[in-house]
Amino acid sequence: MPRLHTILSLCLFAFVALLAAAPAHAKVHIDLSAPGASPLPLALPEFSGATKQEAQYGSDIVGVIRGDFSHSTPFKVVNPSAYLQTPQQLAESGPKFDDWRSINADAVLTGTVKMVEDNQIQVEFRLFDTQTEQQLVGRRYTVDVRFWRHIAHRIADDVYQELTGESGYFATRIVHIGETTGAGGHTLKRLCVMDQDGANYQCLTDGTSLVLTPHFNPNLQKIIYMSYASGMPRLYLLDMPTGQQTIIGDFQGLNSTPRFSPDGSKIAMTLTQGHEGNPEIYEMDLGSRRLKRLTYWRGIDTSPSYSPDGQHIVFNSDRGGQPALYIMDDDGSNVRRLTYNEGRYYSPAWSPRGDLIAFVKERAGVFHIGVIDPKGNEERLLTDGYLDDSPSWSPNGRVLVFSRQKSHSDTTRLYSIDLTGYNLRELPTPTDASDPAWSPLIH
Repeated sequence: MPRLHTILSLCLFAFVALLAAAPAHAKVHIDLSAPGASPLPLALPEFSGATKQEAQYGSDIVGVIRGDFSHSTPFKVVNPSAYLQTPQQLAESGPKFDDWRSINADAVLTGTVKMVEDNQIQVEFRLFDTQTEQQLVGRRYTVDVRFWRHIAHRIADDVYQELTGESGYFATRIVHIGETTGAGGHTLKRLCVMDQDGANYQCLTDGTSLVLTPHFNPNLQKIIYMSYASGMPRLYLLDMPTGQQTIIGDFQGLNSTPRFSPDGSKIAMTLTQGHEGNPEIYEMDLGSRRLKRLTYWRGIDTSPSYSPDGQHIVFNSDRGGQPALYIMDDDGSNVRRLTYNEGRYYSPAWSPRGDLIAFVKERAGVFHIGVIDPKGNEERLLTDGYLDDSPSWSPNGRVLVFSRQKSHSDTTRLYSIDLTGYNLRELPTPTDASDPAWSPLIH
């Protein structure tokens, strides 16, 4: 897939408001930190187009935007059957705010679509506060028609940020392991990637070799993962735009659970390189390829995850007698235990916001996805299941994706859940799926 920024021509502009500029504190706003806040009613009429083709793109784009907000806890999409203005009327005269207030819409998104030269599409949108009757934001995007879905997600992110004050998470991808049954009943595990809503699904490896634990680089379209392609476990770096794969970890013994540092210059991983042969955490500088050992324990240290500032690493260890979470400084010093409650803890993942750490907890045969703050307080369990595993954060730290194996079944699927513990939903994948990891925002 070619780099978006070499094909994508984003002509961003601030619209001249039809009315006066919105006040600094518009009435329509969602405080995501407020517990129990009611969802904001958002009207999403189709974008208008002068031709049949343009109108179809307008319908398709808004269909994607509606899907994004229908699955986002802070919002409630107002039923389109209640809309009193057509897309053409909105394009010609703008919103009639009394009409939108009458159906309890606090905000309304309008837009137009126009085909331009070189097989490109121009999409303009405006977001209005129906209470103050002010325009909140307006932008224009020009893009190759192949990327119309990406623009839809970009617009959804723009609306999300304007109404919440925080960045969105819709223009993102999720890498995971796609699992199918091959000849002889053997399970084939392929490295696959899709948009966060399940669209644009593609597999990047052919399944001839076992692949595990993929993760995105935080800055570039690169994925690190473990593969047995050469018969031994090694760490590979895949450049998505070119498809080039590079071995970056070719060490004796186990090479697993790789995670990038926040700036993408280093990776922390689990190796069994020492003479003891037990799993320990190491760090590699990707420039010099120098390796540094961070943990020293005769048992198991694994699954490192950096804090957003790169100064700390959370990991899993059995040094306290059973698997628990520990935090250390980035040089391996100042190790302190994080979790003390009953149960076994695995697979920690530090939130991009820095305020929480997600984990897997097994207690009395039930698996949970939970979160805890970096001081070890306020543990909350968000799910319970037969086998919930591998949590990964959306780039704004508001949603988690994870894998779930269903009871009395070999079926494993991907699910997402809001940080509040609401809006649990299965993500569409054509096959079984595991080991999900969320990408950063794709601009």
